[in-house]
Amino acid sequence: MSNAAEVYARTVITDEERNKLVEEFLPLVRHVLGRLPISLPAFMDREDLFEVGVLGLMNAARSYDSSRGAQFKTHAYVNIRGAILDELRRYDIVPRSRRDRMKLFHRSSEELEEQLGRPATPDEIAVAMGLSVEQVDDLLVNMHGASVLSIDDAESNEGDGPSLGTALACMNTPSPADAAEARELKARMAEEIQNLPQNERRVIVLYYAEGLLLKEIGEVLGVTESRVSQLHSRAIFKLNKALGLARDCGGCS
Repeated sequence: MSNAAEVYARTVITDEERNKLVEEFLPLVRHVLGRLPISLPAFMDREDLFEVGVLGLMNAARSYDSSRGAQFKTHAYVNIRGAILDELRRYDIVPRSRRDRMKLFHRSSEELEEQLGRPATPDEIAVAMGLSVEQVDDLLVNMHGASVLSIDDAESNEGDGPSLGTALACMNTPSPADAAEARELKARMAEEIQNLPQNERRVIVLYYAEGLLLKEIGEVLGVTESRVSQLHSRAIFKLNKALGLARDCGGCS
Protein backbone atom coordinates (compact mmCIF):
# COMPACT_ATOMS: atom_id res chain seq x y z
CA MET A 1 0.00 0.00 0.00
CA SER A 2 1.40 3.38 -0.99
CA ASN A 3 1.92 6.22 1.46
CA ALA A 4 -1.12 8.02 0.03
CA ALA A 5 -3.31 4.95 0.40
CA GLU A 6 -2.14 4.37 3.97
CA VAL A 7 -2.83 7.95 4.98
CA TYR A 8 -6.25 8.19 3.35
CA ALA A 9 -7.37 4.86 4.72
CA ARG A 10 -7.80 6.86 7.94
CA THR A 11 -10.57 9.38 8.54
CA VAL A 12 -8.38 12.06 10.10
CA ILE A 13 -4.87 13.01 8.98
CA THR A 14 -2.45 15.65 10.21
CA ASP A 15 -1.29 18.80 8.41
CA GLU A 16 2.18 17.29 8.17
CA GLU A 17 0.78 14.23 6.42
CA ARG A 18 -1.14 16.44 3.99
CA ASN A 19 2.06 18.32 3.17
CA LYS A 20 3.85 15.04 2.51
CA LEU A 21 1.04 13.97 0.18
CA VAL A 22 1.35 17.24 -1.74
CA GLU A 23 5.10 16.58 -2.13
CA GLU A 24 4.45 12.99 -3.22
CA PHE A 25 2.02 14.04 -5.96
CA LEU A 26 3.88 17.10 -7.29
CA PRO A 27 4.86 15.15 -10.44
CA LEU A 28 1.14 14.80 -11.17
CA VAL A 29 0.93 18.60 -11.62
CA ARG A 30 3.53 18.48 -14.40
CA HIS A 31 1.76 15.50 -15.92
CA VAL A 32 -1.53 17.43 -16.10
CA LEU A 33 0.23 20.44 -17.62
CA GLY A 34 1.87 18.23 -20.21
CA ARG A 35 -1.49 16.78 -21.20
CA LEU A 36 -3.21 20.06 -22.11
CA PRO A 37 -3.29 20.32 -25.93
CA ILE A 38 -4.29 23.97 -25.99
CA SER A 39 -2.69 27.22 -27.06
CA LEU A 40 -1.71 29.50 -24.17
CA PRO A 41 -1.76 33.32 -24.19
CA ALA A 42 1.51 34.88 -25.40
CA PHE A 43 2.28 36.16 -21.89
CA MET A 44 1.88 32.73 -20.29
CA ASP A 45 3.63 29.37 -20.53
CA ARG A 46 3.07 26.03 -18.86
CA GLU A 47 5.58 26.80 -16.10
CA ASP A 48 3.50 29.85 -15.13
CA LEU A 49 0.61 27.49 -14.47
CA PHE A 50 2.62 25.09 -12.29
CA GLU A 51 1.95 27.02 -9.07
CA VAL A 52 -1.74 27.16 -9.94
CA GLY A 53 -1.71 23.39 -10.31
CA VAL A 54 0.03 23.02 -6.96
CA LEU A 55 -2.75 25.05 -5.34
CA GLY A 56 -5.23 22.64 -6.91
CA LEU A 57 -3.25 19.73 -5.46
CA MET A 58 -3.27 21.34 -2.01
CA ASN A 59 -7.02 21.79 -2.25
CA ALA A 60 -7.34 18.13 -3.20
CA ALA A 61 -5.36 17.14 -0.11
CA ARG A 62 -7.70 19.21 2.07
CA SER A 63 -10.96 18.06 0.48
CA TYR A 64 -10.36 14.36 -0.20
CA ASP A 65 -12.85 11.99 1.41
CA SER A 66 -11.84 8.33 1.20
CA SER A 67 -15.37 7.21 2.07
CA ARG A 68 -16.52 8.26 -1.43
CA GLY A 69 -14.49 5.46 -2.97
CA ALA A 70 -12.35 7.44 -5.42
CA GLN A 71 -8.57 7.15 -5.31
CA PHE A 72 -6.66 10.21 -4.15
CA LYS A 73 -4.77 10.36 -7.44
CA THR A 74 -8.04 10.67 -9.35
CA HIS A 75 -9.34 13.32 -6.95
CA ALA A 76 -6.06 15.22 -7.20
CA TYR A 77 -6.02 15.04 -11.02
CA VAL A 78 -9.50 16.56 -11.24
CA ASN A 79 -8.63 19.35 -8.79
CA ILE A 80 -5.31 20.18 -10.44
CA ARG A 81 -6.81 20.27 -13.92
CA GLY A 82 -9.80 22.27 -12.73
CA ALA A 83 -7.57 24.86 -11.05
CA ILE A 84 -5.48 25.28 -14.20
CA LEU A 85 -8.50 25.61 -16.50
CA ASP A 86 -10.12 28.08 -14.10
CA GLU A 87 -6.96 30.19 -14.23
CA LEU A 88 -6.99 30.13 -18.02
CA ARG A 89 -10.66 31.13 -18.05
CA ARG A 90 -9.70 34.32 -16.24
CA TYR A 91 -8.09 35.47 -19.47
CA ASP A 92 -9.69 35.74 -22.87
CA ILE A 93 -7.24 33.46 -24.67
CA VAL A 94 -8.98 34.02 -28.00
CA PRO A 95 -8.73 37.64 -29.27
CA ARG A 96 -11.73 39.17 -31.05
CA SER A 97 -9.95 39.01 -34.39
CA ARG A 98 -9.36 35.30 -33.96
CA ARG A 99 -12.96 34.71 -32.92
CA ASP A 100 -14.02 36.38 -36.17
CA ARG A 101 -11.65 34.09 -38.03
CA MET A 102 -13.19 31.09 -36.25
CA LYS A 103 -16.62 32.12 -37.50
CA LEU A 104 -15.23 32.43 -41.03
CA PHE A 105 -13.65 28.98 -40.66
CA HIS A 106 -17.03 27.44 -39.81
CA ARG A 107 -18.81 29.25 -42.64
CA SER A 108 -16.12 28.18 -45.13
CA SER A 109 -16.24 24.61 -43.83
CA GLU A 110 -20.02 24.41 -44.18
CA GLU A 111 -20.02 25.97 -47.67
CA LEU A 112 -17.30 23.59 -48.88
CA GLU A 113 -19.13 20.62 -47.39
CA GLU A 114 -22.23 21.56 -49.40
CA GLN A 115 -20.18 21.96 -52.59
CA LEU A 116 -18.10 18.80 -52.15
CA GLY A 117 -20.73 16.53 -50.61
CA ARG A 118 -18.28 15.55 -47.87
CA PRO A 119 -16.44 17.18 -44.94
CA ALA A 120 -13.78 19.60 -46.15
CA THR A 121 -10.18 19.05 -45.09
CA PRO A 122 -8.25 21.75 -43.18
CA ASP A 123 -6.09 22.28 -46.30
CA GLU A 124 -9.18 22.91 -48.46
CA ILE A 125 -10.60 25.28 -45.85
CA ALA A 126 -7.28 27.16 -45.77
CA VAL A 127 -7.50 27.77 -49.53
CA ALA A 128 -11.12 28.93 -49.26
CA MET A 129 -10.22 31.35 -46.46
CA GLY A 130 -7.12 32.67 -48.23
CA LEU A 131 -4.92 31.53 -45.33
CA SER A 132 -1.85 29.36 -45.15
CA VAL A 133 -2.13 25.79 -43.87
CA GLU A 134 -0.01 26.82 -40.87
CA GLN A 135 -2.47 29.60 -40.00
CA VAL A 136 -5.39 27.18 -40.15
CA ASP A 137 -3.50 24.67 -38.00
CA ASP A 138 -2.94 27.38 -35.38
CA LEU A 139 -6.62 28.28 -35.63
CA LEU A 140 -7.64 24.66 -35.02
CA VAL A 141 -5.48 24.58 -31.87
CA ASN A 142 -7.18 27.73 -30.57
CA MET A 143 -10.62 26.41 -31.45
CA HIS A 144 -9.91 23.20 -29.55
CA GLY A 145 -8.60 25.20 -26.59
CA ALA A 146 -11.70 27.39 -26.54
CA SER A 147 -13.86 24.27 -26.57
CA VAL A 148 -11.92 22.71 -23.67
CA LEU A 149 -12.21 25.86 -21.58
CA SER A 150 -15.88 26.44 -22.30
CA ILE A 151 -17.35 22.96 -21.93
CA ASP A 152 -14.79 20.96 -19.97
CA ASP A 153 -13.80 18.51 -22.68
CA ALA A 154 -17.28 17.77 -23.96
CA GLU A 155 -15.62 17.92 -27.40
CA SER A 156 -18.45 19.92 -29.00
CA ASN A 157 -20.92 17.09 -28.46
CA GLU A 158 -24.35 18.57 -27.77
CA GLY A 159 -26.32 15.34 -27.62
CA ASP A 160 -26.96 12.97 -24.74
CA GLY A 161 -24.71 10.22 -26.02
CA PRO A 162 -21.01 9.69 -25.30
CA SER A 163 -18.68 12.41 -26.54
CA LEU A 164 -15.67 11.86 -28.78
CA GLY A 165 -13.32 12.88 -25.98
CA THR A 166 -14.91 10.43 -23.57
CA ALA A 167 -14.68 7.59 -26.05
CA LEU A 168 -11.08 8.40 -26.96
CA ALA A 169 -10.07 8.54 -23.32
CA CYS A 170 -11.66 5.14 -22.70
CA MET A 171 -10.39 3.20 -25.70
CA ASN A 172 -9.06 0.42 -23.44
CA THR A 173 -11.92 0.29 -20.91
CA PRO A 174 -15.66 -0.42 -21.21
CA SER A 175 -18.06 2.49 -20.69
CA PRO A 176 -20.27 1.97 -17.62
CA ALA A 177 -23.13 4.01 -19.14
CA ASP A 178 -24.78 3.77 -22.52
CA ALA A 179 -22.61 0.75 -23.24
CA ALA A 180 -24.12 -0.19 -26.59
CA GLU A 181 -23.93 3.35 -27.94
CA ALA A 182 -20.39 3.77 -26.62
CA ARG A 183 -19.29 0.51 -28.26
CA GLU A 184 -20.77 1.59 -31.58
CA LEU A 185 -19.07 4.99 -31.37
CA LYS A 186 -15.71 3.43 -30.50
CA ALA A 187 -16.01 0.94 -33.36
CA ARG A 188 -16.73 3.75 -35.82
CA MET A 189 -14.01 5.85 -34.27
CA ALA A 190 -11.42 3.08 -34.57
CA GLU A 191 -12.22 2.85 -38.29
CA GLU A 192 -11.93 6.62 -38.76
CA ILE A 193 -8.64 6.76 -36.82
CA GLN A 194 -7.19 4.31 -39.33
CA ASN A 195 -8.17 6.74 -42.11
CA LEU A 196 -6.15 9.59 -40.59
CA PRO A 197 -2.71 10.49 -41.99
CA GLN A 198 0.05 8.57 -40.22
CA ASN A 199 1.30 11.33 -37.92
CA GLU A 200 -2.21 12.40 -36.88
CA ARG A 201 -3.11 8.77 -36.21
CA ARG A 202 0.01 8.27 -34.10
CA VAL A 203 -0.69 11.40 -32.07
CA ILE A 204 -4.20 10.18 -31.23
CA VAL A 205 -3.00 6.71 -30.24
CA LEU A 206 -0.02 7.97 -28.22
CA TYR A 207 -2.07 10.65 -26.47
CA TYR A 208 -5.25 8.75 -25.63
CA ALA A 209 -4.25 5.07 -25.61
CA GLU A 210 -0.67 5.36 -24.33
CA GLY A 211 -1.16 8.44 -22.15
CA LEU A 212 2.00 10.21 -23.34
CA LEU A 213 2.63 13.90 -22.72
CA LEU A 214 2.70 16.27 -25.68
CA LYS A 215 6.46 16.73 -25.29
CA GLU A 216 6.98 12.96 -25.22
CA ILE A 217 4.89 12.51 -28.36
CA GLY A 218 7.00 15.21 -30.04
CA GLU A 219 10.14 13.27 -29.17
CA VAL A 220 8.66 10.08 -30.65
CA LEU A 221 7.63 11.84 -33.88
CA GLY A 222 10.66 14.12 -34.08
CA VAL A 223 8.56 17.32 -34.04
CA THR A 224 7.98 20.18 -31.60
CA GLU A 225 5.37 20.15 -28.83
CA SER A 226 3.46 22.92 -30.62
CA ARG A 227 3.36 20.80 -33.77
CA VAL A 228 1.92 17.92 -31.74
CA SER A 229 -0.85 20.27 -30.58
CA GLN A 230 -1.56 21.14 -34.21
CA LEU A 231 -1.67 17.50 -35.28
CA HIS A 232 -3.91 16.64 -32.33
CA SER A 233 -6.34 19.45 -33.16
CA ARG A 234 -6.37 18.48 -36.85
CA ALA A 235 -7.17 14.88 -35.94
CA ILE A 236 -9.93 15.85 -33.50
CA PHE A 237 -11.50 18.14 -36.10
CA LYS A 238 -11.49 15.37 -38.72
CA LEU A 239 -12.82 12.73 -36.32
CA ASN A 240 -15.60 15.01 -35.08
CA LYS A 241 -16.62 15.70 -38.69
CA ALA A 242 -16.43 12.06 -39.74
CA LEU A 243 -18.44 10.89 -36.74
CA GLY A 244 -21.00 13.68 -37.01
CA LEU A 245 -20.12 15.11 -33.59
CA ALA A 246 -18.91 18.54 -34.69
CA ARG A 247 -21.27 21.38 -33.91
CA ASP A 248 -19.65 24.67 -32.97
CA CYS A 249 -16.54 25.49 -31.00
CA GLY A 250 -16.67 27.13 -27.63
CA GLY A 251 -16.24 30.86 -27.91
CA CYS A 252 -17.11 31.02 -31.60
CA SER A 253 -20.62 32.34 -31.24
